[in-house]
Amino acid sequence: MDAESRVCAPVPENERQAALDVLRGVALFGVLWVNLLTEFRLSLFEHLFTFHTHPGIVNEWIDLVTTWLVEYKAFTVFSFLFGVGIGIQTERKTLRGARGSGFLLRRFAILFIIGIVHMFLIWNGDILCLYAICGLLIIPFLRLPTWLLVCLGVAAISFNFTPLFGAFLPSEKMMRVHAASATPIYASGSFTEILDLRRSEAWSFMIPLLTHALPKTFGLMLLGMATWRAGILKRPAAHRRFLAIFFVVATLVGASATSFIFWSAIVGKELPAPVLVDALSYIPLALGLASGLTLWLSYPRTGCFIDLLAAAGRMALTNYLVQSIVFSLIFYGYGLQLFGKLSPAPTAIIGVAVFSFQLVVSITWLRCFHFGPPEWLWRSLTYESWQRMRRTE
Repeated sequence: MDAESRVCAPVPENERQAALDVLRGVALFGVLWVNLLTEFRLSLFEHLFTFHTHPGIVNEWIDLVTTWLVEYKAFTVFSFLFGVGIGIQTERKTLRGARGSGFLLRRFAILFIIGIVHMFLIWNGDILCLYAICGLLIIPFLRLPTWLLVCLGVAAISFNFTPLFGAFLPSEKMMRVHAASATPIYASGSFTEILDLRRSEAWSFMIPLLTHALPKTFGLMLLGMATWRAGILKRPAAHRRFLAIFFVVATLVGASATSFIFWSAIVGKELPAPVLVDALSYIPLALGLASGLTLWLSYPRTGCFIDLLAAAGRMALTNYLVQSIVFSLIFYGYGLQLFGKLSPAPTAIIGVAVFSFQLVVSITWLRCFHFGPPEWLWRSLTYESWQRMRRTE
């Protein structure tokens, strides 16, 4: 192990920010909810063009809540928190006098390999590859001042909403045709058939979609780094006024824009300045709600549910990968073959049950071990030294 890796050791448990683990746990549930309802239950491309797939007031309300409150918002918060994590790691590196570029190169290269395996062998809705690429792109910007990180973050997010960047997306006709041909294979195909479909689908559709999301994800990570450097998440109790103001303003802007989009869709009217309205919708709403939760957590909080969420957040990589394995076995042809057969209501029940089980398993596991298995492997390879897994105290 080189000197840099010895200095950049994992964050000790007594130095962890519990509120960040709770936020990560909440975002993890949001990611599960969206992935399950919009990509495992049916084709993502069918979801994009069919708002209500099943009748019934419960199904329709689940669709509304998912789209209004969770879809894109969970991904936004998760990306932002990934940037916060980079900020924490680089700060510890700086304080201990180490150069962290090699450390981060290893960290993100290993995450990229994990993501490739996940994308092509388990589920091609993977976000790990995207996060790894954004992490690698961030390395040259680590020494920039905080104000410049904010400016670059906002600029990158804004670029995502330009018509020019929309050219990366496949056409609506291509996605509709693909959804019709992919559904029967996912529903009843063998593992080999689904593997072949997943590979071609990843290259033709999923990678372009992830490329389209890259500037936004990169920008959110820069904002996460800047927020940590500014001390807002490091000492939230000292920034309650800012958190409260940001919560009110960002939530009102995001909720208003999101509601306006819904109203336009319901009455069948075209949005004025649709790109601007879209930009002001889910990102402000997601960050506003996250700031409100951070504000609430800035006061001393205890309770079983908070501990459960924090444990799930600490094992986010493990839980994310396990969700993909479990849901593929439930919905795909080599499992229970429920793809395209369930309405939102029973699917939501499955999601709550799986996440509840993960909450219990996470806190139980962490009583005996320091990390989840994938986290342990990722850290050990990153620090070039096998990390101590089992608790001895």
